Amino acid sequence: MSMVRVEITSKESIKPAIPTPQSHKTLKLSLLDQLTAPDYVPIILFYSSDGNCEVKTKEKVDHLKNSLAETLTQFYPLAGRVKENKFVDCNDEGVEFLEAKVGCPLSKFLQQNEAESLNPLLPMGYNGSQSPTEAQVVIQVSIFSCGGMAIGICILHKLVDGGTLSFLLNSWAVTARGLSRLEPPIFDGPSHFPSRDLSSLLPTIDIPKAKCITKRFVFGNKQLASLKAKVNPKLTRVEVLSSLIWKCALDVSKSQFRSQKPSATTLTVNLRSRMTPTLPENFGGNILWLAISHAPMLEGDVQLHELADRIKNSVRKFDADYVRQMQGEKGFSAIWESLKEIGSLCSKDIDTYRFVSWLNFPFYDCDFGWGRPIWVSSARLVYKNVIILMDNRLGDGIEVWVTLDEDRMSGFERHPKLLALLSSTSND
Repeated sequence: MSMVRVEITSKESIKPAIPTPQSHKTLKLSLLDQLTAPDYVPIILFYSSDGNCEVKTKEKVDHLKNSLAETLTQFYPLAGRVKENKFVDCNDEGVEFLEAKVGCPLSKFLQQNEAESLNPLLPMGYNGSQSPTEAQVVIQVSIFSCGGMAIGICILHKLVDGGTLSFLLNSWAVTARGLSRLEPPIFDGPSHFPSRDLSSLLPTIDIPKAKCITKRFVFGNKQLASLKAKVNPKLTRVEVLSSLIWKCALDVSKSQFRSQKPSATTLTVNLRSRMTPTLPENFGGNILWLAISHAPMLEGDVQLHELADRIKNSVRKFDADYVRQMQGEKGFSAIWESLKEIGSLCSKDIDTYRFVSWLNFPFYDCDFGWGRPIWVSSARLVYKNVIILMDNRLGDGIEVWVTLDEDRMSGFERHPKLLALLSSTSND
């Protein structure tokens, strides 16, 4: 199927409905914000048509703009600009908002089975580390010929993790429906992870780019429960599925190079619930760190349970005591040691797979007044060996978005262990 035409029809900046007070004009970044790469993260929410006419569609888009402006009065740092990796200038420059029309109905568009076909629904130039502007949030609302809608968002990772993104979108949706607002976000990361002058300290962390391909794989909860029972019943869904993906990728690599290369994984860990006292869901910023696992170097094949144990142990390390060591002025030394290890994983001699879990974030609750999304997706990424885990619409499975170089993907998607558990691939 040929690529569907998506035409940009307008572009503007949405500013907070009420100007940010002078007392709130500067927001320091936390240490975890400072250490987060300045990349844009994509997400797309799809909404079916309710059968209304084109005038109604225009009313919907205008309503999205107005409710976004109201939402930004609470999320005002996201309408500002990050400066010198030290603070956000909360200058109300605004969020970029694009409108587009798609030359086909939504049902036909979703028949396309390549992740690359989704990228025209995202603001051009923001899917990765490059930015045509300094905007932290860029939104593209695309209207299909049937009246269906896609809301594509690219958001700068500097001040936003998965939890913050989910809370932003749900706050926007609640505002659009005219309901009582959710609790306002709390941007107070430096009180737990004080910022530092990192100008001469940061190691070079260069996540490799390559000629990549992104594919979506869907795993049912029943299949995952069966796999957990065989490997280790105490594993979480994230741990068992990450170990399976890692195992398949290792086998493909070994067949290519005729020996096992050193390999590692990183897995994002949400620290909010692991802190004492715990932080609420509306605590904004990057409140996450990376659990690092190394594959054992063996002459024979590495077994799935060995990889699962490594991932499980790396995640379990993040208990209340460990997270406490990461906090405060003395916490920098613990984070610094971890950061150096993360930097070493960027070596060309190490196959590093980067797992990002968006499980249990309520993206499917984002109802702007015309129903919940029929699908929430990622898109094609520019960095290789990145794996994103997301809940499916019914909550009975996990969608895994895998980005690998083209040669490795061809072997990966045919791996017998993967095929034995799959519910579907791509957009089936």
